[in-house]
Amino acid sequence: MIKTLQRRFALSKEGAVDLIKGCIACVAQDISFMFPVGLLYYFVMDTMNGGVSENRIAFYVVGALVCLCLIFIATWFQYNTTYLATYVESGVRRISLAEQLRKIPLSFLAKKTLPI
Repeated sequence: MIKTLQRRFALSKEGAVDLIKGCIACVAQDISFMFPVGLLYYFVMDTMNGGVSENRIAFYVVGALVCLCLIFIATWFQYNTTYLATYVESGVRRISLAEQLRKIPLSFLAKKTLPI
């Protein structure tokens, strides 16, 4: 799978591994966004069934804090595995392209005329 990603997207081996990590991180972030919706569902159900009892208030407060922590951790992980890895990989690709261009003889460029 890594070889396929390397060929299809012109990535290095580390870039292909980072792509897989980034996909997993995006899935984890999307799942973490689902937890507050479930908590809201339970809150609405309790509210519609006669109000929230005293012992359930702590459940919702702790649940909200846990959801915030999970979202923060998942978003931090997702940012580091997608955007920062993308910048590193684009730097690697630029350097490899510059190395290939450096190896082209100057006589090749002298034969080409620029259109006016």
